Amino acid sequence: MKPTVRHRTAMLSLVAAASVYVFAVWVGLAVASQDRDEAEEQELVSLSSIVGAALLGQIIPAEEPFGWANDYWKGTEQTTFVPFTLTVDQSKLSTPTVAMFVVAARQGAAAADSTAVSPGRTEASTLPPLAFEDAFHLALGAPTADGVYEIRRAFWVPGGDYVVYVALSESGVPDGTEAKTMMLKRAVTVPNLWSDQLTTSSVIQAARIESLRAPPPANQQLANPYTLGTMRIVPKRIPEYLKSEEISLVFLVYNAGLTASGLPDVHVEYTFNTRGSDGDEYFNRTNPQDFNEQTLPPGFDLVAGHQLVAGQAVPLSGFPEADYRLEITVTDNTNGASLIRHVDFSVSAS
Repeated sequence: MKPTVRHRTAMLSLVAAASVYVFAVWVGLAVASQDRDEAEEQELVSLSSIVGAALLGQIIPAEEPFGWANDYWKGTEQTTFVPFTLTVDQSKLSTPTVAMFVVAARQGAAAADSTAVSPGRTEASTLPPLAFEDAFHLALGAPTADGVYEIRRAFWVPGGDYVVYVALSESGVPDGTEAKTMMLKRAVTVPNLWSDQLTTSSVIQAARIESLRAPPPANQQLANPYTLGTMRIVPKRIPEYLKSEEISLVFLVYNAGLTASGLPDVHVEYTFNTRGSDGDEYFNRTNPQDFNEQTLPPGFDLVAGHQLVAGQAVPLSGFPEADYRLEITVTDNTNGASLIRHVDFSVSAS
């Protein structure tokens, strides 16, 4: 899911001045539409200062100012694409646009060799090498019915353990007004989806799935993180459903073996269990899915980059009010490999 055209990311430069380390950011322009005025550039410089101080351990976030949820898809060039959703209470922001700075550094990474020193000074400090960095402005759009802004973005890194910092501030506040600024520190373990073992992406519960006329441009993939070709997935923030609704699931199957015809042969089963104090109890199952020579469209080719997109939309009218655990079993019939994924949700009458 990583774009093939990589934009130039921000570069953090450490400047030592009067024993206080200040970070300056020089933001490369990804595309012409991202031209920024001086005020916007300064907003990103301020955010980079905060993130830089956090990377040096000079600032330790004491709380999580906004919610975080993320998923994992296979990227390109041996990376994992990590789309995420931030949830921010509407009361915390007063501007329709925000500035954001996102970095990911490997857990326990040693400091980088390169340093920058202010004129006339000899001491220098080092930053850990960054696996990913991005700086941008974003329109918030309308909040949800419960007064929450949902911000979706993404990053890509090789598999491993990372510390992710997301700094966010109001943009374009009136003169004389201090912009509200928040920062989240999150430990994220990113799976390696590029091994030769059968695996899947995250199983995404979709609030809705939208059809696009055309895929987003490659250099806009970070701004459209939950898009697969012409399909845009809007993740469901809270896995709670009414009996009048349906549960809609989407995921991708990776590293499947091939038959003599060059096609995969994958079988997917969906088993619903109710959850209780005594454990899970079988409730029902839906029709399985098969991805093989008989069911795949003509011209399907995993080697060419085509993907096995699995999932179901299941009406919940026949589900009693309860907590549920869906067990998804994926079996590769070419080699007998199998794995299980779980999805938890609840159903109520109103």
